Amino acid sequence: MRLAIILSKLPSGARLNEPELAGYLGVSRTPVREAYLRLVGDGLIQSRPQVGSIVAPRDENRVIEGIIVRRALECEVVQILARKRPSLDSLNPLLALQESAVLMGDPVAFFRADEAFHAELARLAAIPTAWRLAHSAKAHTDRARMQLMSGIENRIGLALEEHRKLLRFIQAGDAAAARETVSSHINSVFDAVGKQS
Repeated sequence: MRLAIILSKLPSGARLNEPELAGYLGVSRTPVREAYLRLVGDGLIQSRPQVGSIVAPRDENRVIEGIIVRRALECEVVQILARKRPSLDSLNPLLALQESAVLMGDPVAFFRADEAFHAELARLAAIPTAWRLAHSAKAHTDRARMQLMSGIENRIGLALEEHRKLLRFIQAGDAAAARETVSSHINSVFDAVGKQS
């Protein structure tokens, strides 16, 4: 459900019917209800008495908040990695998925691989909770990211190059450059939101 909202398959204002969604997803109503509660907490669903639940409009304040939280946490992650310089081999399959998505021009496949890439960075830094915290704060940011990736020619190709550059700095043990690279990478959403305002 979260991904459907982020991808605008469930657009802002869409009414949500719990039994219909359960049927569509092929699950009982219990997991749908649990997902609803999480999505209400993330600000992606608004529940209104006597009206029902709808997909919330994108909240620009929450977009900015998500960027700030994600940037702070990921800057710490890459600093730890540059200092410890662990093996980054587990990122190779994720980079390959990103490269394939770029070649196919598929921002949705890139988004999925990108999420896994950043989660793996946090895992390698031995602080996987950092990504879970960022993930919970960035639902509205992800909506802006998808719009950015879909709306700017070769944006996903540029993001892939930023990932490769980031890994080179981590492998070289250059914490300052790694931090600057990931900050700039995340700020691209900030810049895009500012241009849309």
